[in-house]
Amino acid sequence: MPGLSTKSLILASLLGLLLLLLMCSTSQAQSNQDCCLSYSKVRLPRKVITGFTEQLSGEVCDIDAIIFHTIRGLKACVNPKEDWVKKHLLFLSLKLKKMSM
Repeated sequence: MPGLSTKSLILASLLGLLLLLLMCSTSQAQSNQDCCLSYSKVRLPRKVITGFTEQLSGEVCDIDAIIFHTIRGLKACVNPKEDWVKKHLLFLSLKLKKMSM
């Protein structure tokens, strides 16, 4: 019977390793879903934007991006270097400043 316990130990170790690999690959896939991988080509009107999030390439994601949140609950990844994006960000920051007064 000693051979049976060795086989059981090897099988349990392999199953544990497989489970660990599945958990790691799932968490990586989930974190990539939260990153912008490219920029939207559509210029959003200011009136549909309710807020934004900044994504930095030095953290988890590959590119710098601004993620605009819309009134319909959608998110749009845009290039922070675009002039229209800078103007929208300035408008939003001034609006926030007025609200906090």
